[in-house]
Amino acid sequence: MDLKHLLAKEIADGIIATGIEGRFNSVSCSTAGNYPSMGVSQWEGKRGDNLLSWIDAGRKFMGRSYTDIVDAGELRELQDALNSPQGQHAQREILASDCLEYAEKLMPLIADSKCVIYAGIWCPTSTIVVEIFVKNRIRWGYDVNNLDVLRDVFRDQYWKAADVGEKYQQGYANRAESTYQYLLNHDIDWSVLDV
Repeated sequence: MDLKHLLAKEIADGIIATGIEGRFNSVSCSTAGNYPSMGVSQWEGKRGDNLLSWIDAGRKFMGRSYTDIVDAGELRELQDALNSPQGQHAQREILASDCLEYAEKLMPLIADSKCVIYAGIWCPTSTIVVEIFVKNRIRWGYDVNNLDVLRDVFRDQYWKAADVGEKYQQGYANRAESTYQYLLNHDIDWSVLDV
């Protein structure tokens, strides 16, 4: 395994372990519209339909609104499909692919592996916003290779950069701290790297 694949795996493991985006069976109404936001990375829209296409019991939910699913009394059925072995496998596979992109975008900006993983765990919110956020912090003199500094800037500034409004400020602060605590207590298995 090369460094990019190792970091991608660690980002995916962190997203799943922290539940920062959701659990395998999580379904909520998207903040962007009346459609389901699903799973460990809260896939929605076309990406949500792609996830559902991987799951036999999930295909019936493709293209449907969140309200339609709830009104039909099928929310639990969707949650069960997502949490099935096939649903969990699909989520792990798609997340692994997503996390390769996250690692690829962040590795040229951040040298410290735990800091790459930290920023990568934020990428499901918006890869481009995270990338620009990190670039701007570098330009403004923040040490993005220091986990404490990275936690502080994501906690205090990311909600503004993501333009989500004050109602998400505390949630993002909690995310910053949870991700930080996860990485403080996590050792990377470097033995899997190709020599």
